Amino acid sequence: MMTNTESILSYLEKNSKNIPYQVWIRKPQGESQYVTNDININSSVSPPSIPRNPTFTTFRQNQHVYLSFCYLEDYEVIIATPEKYYVMKAEELEHLNLLYKLSYQQEIVQKKDLELKNLIGGIRSITSSLDLDEVLKKIVTNTLKVIPAADRGFLQLYDPVIDRLIPKAFVGFNDRLQLFKVKIGESITGKVFEDGKPRIYHSEEDVYAAMDKYHISEKNNDHILSSISPFNSLKSAMCVPVSIGENRLGVMIVHQRSKEKKLTEYHLNLLNGFASQAAVAIQNAQLYSEVKMRLEEVTELSEKLKEKNQFLLKRNEVHETLTKLSLQNKGAEIIVLELNRMIGKSLSYFHTAENVWYPHQANRVPVFSSDEIEKIFLKRRTPVYVDIFTQKKESYYLYPIVNGATFLGCFVVSVSESFSPLDQITVEQGSAVLALELVKKLTMTELYYTKTHEFFNKLLQNKNREACLEKGKEFNLNLNSFLFVAIFEVTIYNDLQVLEMNIHRLISRIKRKLQHFSILIYGFHNKVILLVSLSNPSSVSAITKQFEVTINEWKANSGAPLRVGVGTIYKGIENVAKSYEEANLSLSYLKSRNKSELFFYEEIGVNRLFLQQPSDDIERFLNEVFVPLQTEHGEHNDLEKTLLAYIKNNKSASNTAKQLHIHINTLYQRLKKIEKQLNLSFDNSEDALKIQLACHLRETLFYQI
Repeated sequence: MMTNTESILSYLEKNSKNIPYQVWIRKPQGESQYVTNDININSSVSPPSIPRNPTFTTFRQNQHVYLSFCYLEDYEVIIATPEKYYVMKAEELEHLNLLYKLSYQQEIVQKKDLELKNLIGGIRSITSSLDLDEVLKKIVTNTLKVIPAADRGFLQLYDPVIDRLIPKAFVGFNDRLQLFKVKIGESITGKVFEDGKPRIYHSEEDVYAAMDKYHISEKNNDHILSSISPFNSLKSAMCVPVSIGENRLGVMIVHQRSKEKKLTEYHLNLLNGFASQAAVAIQNAQLYSEVKMRLEEVTELSEKLKEKNQFLLKRNEVHETLTKLSLQNKGAEIIVLELNRMIGKSLSYFHTAENVWYPHQANRVPVFSSDEIEKIFLKRRTPVYVDIFTQKKESYYLYPIVNGATFLGCFVVSVSESFSPLDQITVEQGSAVLALELVKKLTMTELYYTKTHEFFNKLLQNKNREACLEKGKEFNLNLNSFLFVAIFEVTIYNDLQVLEMNIHRLISRIKRKLQHFSILIYGFHNKVILLVSLSNPSSVSAITKQFEVTINEWKANSGAPLRVGVGTIYKGIENVAKSYEEANLSLSYLKSRNKSELFFYEEIGVNRLFLQQPSDDIERFLNEVFVPLQTEHGEHNDLEKTLLAYIKNNKSASNTAKQLHIHINTLYQRLKKIEKQLNLSFDNSEDALKIQLACHLRETLFYQI
C-alpha cells in the first residue's frame, strides 16, 4: 500500500511526461523534505522566496516555474520545473493541491495522535508512583518524550528553608548542576518562578541575554555552564512554572541543542500543560511522603509504647516477686538467686557493711575485691560498665545500691554477651527491693548494737558480777580472762546516714580481721567500741598489728582518717572500766595533737598527769608564761621561739644559738629579756620547773592553745 508521498510522486510522474522536477516540502518545527527525478540537479539549491497564498501560487524565475502550495502551521510545498517543459493545467494543479492538503492533514493528525499518546503516557508514568524521588526523575524523562524537539532539561523545586530553587532531577547534565541553586527572580528559572509566566527563547544569544537580564550570579553561571560537558551551543530553550493554581512548587526548563525540529509557542503551551500535571504528581508524592513519615512516626511511637508497656509489665513482675520474697524474710541471698534466674546471667551482690558476696560459693574468687568495689563507688552513684582483660575480654555491669547518699553495695552482672533493657530493668527493680531489705537488716543491726551497748555499760558499772559473767558467755567472752578496750573514731563526717553506714563497714572489717579472737563490738555515733578477751596477753601484738592494717586499708579506700585509742590489758571484769577510760584518754591525747593514728595509753607517759586537768586551767597556766612574751609583732615572736628552743636543747646556749641562727650574745640578751618579762630566773629550780612544764605542755599535749 502506497503512502501519501508515494501517491503524489506517482501523480507527478504521470502528468509531467518525463519532465524533470524538484519538490521541497517545508514542515512546522523546521523540518524539511526534498525530492527530485533528475540526478543532475544540485540538491543544495534552495527555491526562491515566494509570497504565501491561501491556495497555491505560480511563480516564474530563472527559466523555471515554481508552484507554491501553502497550508496551516507554516506547512508549504514548492514544485519547480523548467519553464519550457511546463504543461500543468488548472484542474491538475487543483488536484495536486488537494493531494498535498490531504497528506498534510493526515500528517498533522498522526503528529497530534503521537503527541497525545506521549502526553497521556507521560502523565500516566508520573502518576504511577508516589515515591517523590522516582516521580521527579520520571517528570524530566517524560517531559523530553512529550517535547521530542528538546534533548535535555531539569526540574527545580523551591526550598523555603534556604529560600532557593534546588535542582531535583535532570537529563543531559552532569552532577555539577546540583550546585545551581538560584534565588527567586534570579536567572531564567528564578524569574519564571517569580512571575509564573512561561518563556521561550529561539537562540543561544536570547538565552544568555535573559540570564544576564535577570542577574544570574557569577557562581551560578559557572555551575550551569560546567554542568554541560562538553559544552554544546543552544538553539532554543523553554521554561515553565510548575504550579497548582497560584501555589508555585518549582520550574521546568528544556534545552534544544542538536535536533532539527523547531520549538514553537505550541510546544511551550504543551510543556506548560504537562508541567501542571507534573505539579499535581509532585504534590501527591509530597503528601504521600508526609503521610508515610507520619505513619512511620506513629508506628515508631506505637512500638515505643509497646516496648514501654513491656518494661512496665516486667518491672511490676520483678517488683511483685522480689517484694514477696522480702516480706517472707527470705534474705538477701535468696533475692540475689531469684535475680540470677530472671535475667539468666551470672549476677552477684557485694554487701558493703558485711563485706561479703552473695550468693555464697565455696572456692570461688570474686571478680572484684572489696577494696576495688569501694574505690569504684567512692564518689560514683551511677551504674558503670567495666572491662577486664585476662586471657580474653570480659565485660561487667556494676549497679550501685544506695539509700539516699549511702552506698550499701552493688550488683555485678556478667555482660560479655547481650544485656537487654529488660535485664537492666530487672536489675534496677532488684536494687530497690534489696535496698529495703538491707535497710531493714541495718535497723536490726542497730537494735543489736543498742543491746550490746547496754551490756557494755553494765560491765563498766560491774554491779552484778555474776550476771555479767553469765551474759558474757552469750557473746563468747570469758570476762575472767585478760581484757582490754580499743575505741575506733571516725574523725570526719558530714552526713549521718553515710556515717552510720561507715560504722557498719568498719565493724565488719574489724570482725573479719579478728575472726579468731573473742570480741564484743558495737557502734555508737562516730565510734566503734571493741572489748577483746584473751587467754594469753602476748596475743595483743597480733591484734594491734591488725589494727594498723585496718587503719591503712580504711584510709586507702574511704579516705576518712581514723583515730584508735587502746587501753591497757588487765585481768578480770573489774578492770574493763579502767581500760575503757584509758582508751578514751588516748583518743583525747590524739585529738589534742590533731593526729589520726593508733595510740596506746602506755605511750602517753607523763602527759597522763594532765589529761584529767580541765583545759581551761591548763590554758590559764600557759598564758601566764607565754602571753607576756607576745608583742605587737604577733603571737609567735622571737622571745617565744627562743624560750621553746632553749628548753628543748636542755638549756644549751650554743646548741640553741646554732638552731636559731643567731649569735650567742644575742641569745643571752633574749634570755635576760625573757627573765625580766616573766619576773623569774632560770637558775631558780621552781621557776625552771614552771618554764619546763609550760614548754612541754605547749609543744605536746596542748600545743594548739
